[in-house]
Amino acid sequence: MADIVLRGNSVFTGLEDEPFKGAVVITGNRIERVLRGDDGSAYIGEGTKVTDCGDKLIMPGFVDAHVHFFMGAAAASPHMCMEITNSVSEADCVRIIKEFADKHPDEERILGMGWFPAFWNDAPLPTKKSLDEAIPDKPVYLQCADGHSIWTNTKGLEECGIDKNTEVSFGSIPKGEDGEPNGMLIELEAMANAALKLMIFPKDVAREMLINFLAEIAKNGITSVCDMSPNILNDDTLALYEDVAEAEAEGLLTVRLHLYSDLVTIDADAKKEKEAARRYSSPMLRYMGLKSFVDGVTSTYTGFLLEPYADKPDLLGSANYPKEIYERCTKIANAAGFPVRLHCIGDAAVRWGLDIFEAANAEIGNPGNARGIRNSLEHVETLHADDVPRFAELGVIVSPQPYHLTLDANEKLVRLGPERSRLEWPLRTLKESGAQMAFSTDYPVVGLNPFKNIYAAITRCDDEGKPTGINPSEKITLSEALKTYTLGSARVYGREAELGTLEEGKLADVIVVDRNPFAIPEFELNECQVEKTICDGKEVYKK
Repeated sequence: MADIVLRGNSVFTGLEDEPFKGAVVITGNRIERVLRGDDGSAYIGEGTKVTDCGDKLIMPGFVDAHVHFFMGAAAASPHMCMEITNSVSEADCVRIIKEFADKHPDEERILGMGWFPAFWNDAPLPTKKSLDEAIPDKPVYLQCADGHSIWTNTKGLEECGIDKNTEVSFGSIPKGEDGEPNGMLIELEAMANAALKLMIFPKDVAREMLINFLAEIAKNGITSVCDMSPNILNDDTLALYEDVAEAEAEGLLTVRLHLYSDLVTIDADAKKEKEAARRYSSPMLRYMGLKSFVDGVTSTYTGFLLEPYADKPDLLGSANYPKEIYERCTKIANAAGFPVRLHCIGDAAVRWGLDIFEAANAEIGNPGNARGIRNSLEHVETLHADDVPRFAELGVIVSPQPYHLTLDANEKLVRLGPERSRLEWPLRTLKESGAQMAFSTDYPVVGLNPFKNIYAAITRCDDEGKPTGINPSEKITLSEALKTYTLGSARVYGREAELGTLEEGKLADVIVVDRNPFAIPEFELNECQVEKTICDGKEVYKK
């Protein structure tokens, strides 16, 4: 007899393009049967938990391929001011964070996340002056929504040990007229010390944040995530991992978490990465591979382009490191069996990423990625037409976030011009080329709700139904979007044999959606909600 039977009129396995009437039978942590035209009565015993779903959709749990897990836990907590996302200017943002500081007098640091230049009508980047005037006595760290810059005050600069003599090899620490840092920390190296302040909390606070975040993940029907912050494998990072390992040992981990660390600090023997893979290798917590940033973002002109920015014709952007560093480190990682995931926003960065993986394939005798190493390019917000077929040829997965097209607010039209914007978030073009694709949120850049991404992918419209971008032909179908958000994303973790579809023998990660998305107008997709989440055969959320 089964432990759980879910039955209804709409079962979407991810193997077909339409749902069917049937049942999903779960025993232990595995799917025992997927039945078509059968309500599963033969598997129901005295102890079986039965859910009659009616017209609600039964489907695989969502697999989010790109999440900043530990930073996301902080973002979802009361210790982080997310309201600055709604700010419309520097002064407005300072007002909001000052109100937050006044309401939280016991906070050692004042933390916020979500301000964005595009929401400020492309006003000049802010400086420490306004923060110093509002909050002079505590460090303040406000991360930009795109995750590529942090705005801080004088106390924050002092805490991070940043002064007029601090230099970075990539990114920048802008200076004021007095030669002192002006409070903006741009790109990963410049942000490194400040970024840790957004993630490191006392153990009791960190545990509370973790439990609350796991509940929020489950509420959104997500059963697999990752931490894509490329933290160096040092004691601070391992302490974060250990907190989750302890939660898993206590039976509290309700999502499958996949860990990635910094690529460019890998040693020639990948010793510390191999040790992490041995230590974290369970079905729920697994060290997966390495991550790095090839470029930044076009919003701050740090995205790396093949041709100059349309609104700054003297600027191409640049890569964060020389190409040979990425190639050397990727070859070491792939030779050791670890996949590499490269952040690539601009078309030049995308080309570099493909070149890097091509060189790694050649180095380790892996033509066309015959070994199935799950290398991926993250974001791919724009690319050159010549590079489209290379994803399939090289076996490189593309990992975009469709809702970022809405977040972008047509910024690419300004930065790149209409002609180059025709291949922004080119979902249809990449799918038709044979590229493998995985969907994600990049949380906390945008919220966890998968239906926001699905809606954006199939409509290419903003939340009000207005078209975003100039290429509606790049939309995909609902079935394609759901498959990309389940099996496609499971593939980037190398777990498509275990996850991503409803099939006999696969791990029981199953959700119930409060309606059948195939039976409603596409503009109502944003209203879909998850009613039940089952991860590893256990009910971890019920509405």
